[in-house]
Amino acid sequence: MNYRIEAIIELLNQDCILTRYDFLIPYKYTLVERLRSIGCLTKSDCLELPIETLVSVGLPDAELADLFRRFLVMYDVRPQKLKEIDTLCGTTEEKEAFRELYQLPGIKYKRALLYYKAGYRSLEAIASSSPEEIISKTEETIQKEKLELKVPLMKEVKTHRAVARVFTYYYADKK
Repeated sequence: MNYRIEAIIELLNQDCILTRYDFLIPYKYTLVERLRSIGCLTKSDCLELPIETLVSVGLPDAELADLFRRFLVMYDVRPQKLKEIDTLCGTTEEKEAFRELYQLPGIKYKRALLYYKAGYRSLEAIASSSPEEIISKTEETIQKEKLELKVPLMKEVKTHRAVARVFTYYYADKK
């Protein structure tokens, strides 16, 4: 999904990023400011920039510029991931909700099912909830429905919430 470059500030956060990308965190504000100043306003714009340009706007070397590029595509959903929805979901409403929930990193059927049953049927619902609320609701749902599922970890929920916020509030192609 193409998002506005300001979303980098939300995504490059130690609470919700893979450790290998921690090296980019100190550069996030400078990067956003300088990328915007050269007209790079979206993730897609950034992916078109040569490594040398990424270095010139604030990354110290080509290795971190390459890491930044990998970070930009880290949350892209591969189409094959969405194929299982049609076989696992029954109703149209469920299929639509799962298509949205599957955009979150690491989400597969069981986690999507838990979110769905807990009332999180869209990225916006996750984006507008606190991590504590999400954990509480999912835990309550597991107990109430006697589901053999695990409550998501705080870091997982923080990542899902950050990505949901980016895809909801920073979506680059929204009118």
